[in-house]
Amino acid sequence: MKEKISNEELLSIDKVWHELILSMQKTSESLWKDKLEGASTIEISILSIVERKPDVILKEIVEILGIPSSTLTSAIDRLEKRRLVRRIISQKDRRSFGLELTDEGRIAQQEHRESEKVLWEKVLGAYETSSERRELIRLLQVLADNINAPKKDGGNVAE
Repeated sequence: MKEKISNEELLSIDKVWHELILSMQKTSESLWKDKLEGASTIEISILSIVERKPDVILKEIVEILGIPSSTLTSAIDRLEKRRLVRRIISQKDRRSFGLELTDEGRIAQQEHRESEKVLWEKVLGAYETSSERRELIRLLQVLADNINAPKKDGGNVAE
């Protein structure tokens, strides 16, 4: 059985989280002065998915991101307006639409990868050893795997 989360832990994570978010926002502001300036997280995620899976259909993007179809449609409309993607008929399923990156979209993705590399070098550079960096990555993976998992014990209410 998991230990209960204390009020002290809740206060500590709240403080650290807000400090981290502020630091990341300051760092991001200097990095995202490119073709993706002002893009939402969902829009950036869509570009990344399309780059990694060029044959992806819209229904799969909805499932991957866990968003409503209407949210995806709005995000795609904004990406098309910026000339970063175009809707295409899927070669995999001719009844479905997919997306492809435009030349501008490929450039934006390249700039995005380069900016993220700088960002992650700053994040990982805060640690002195590769062992510490691996532990951070391991703990973040645990968080990513479990943050939205159903609670087994009725929740971990602070005492």
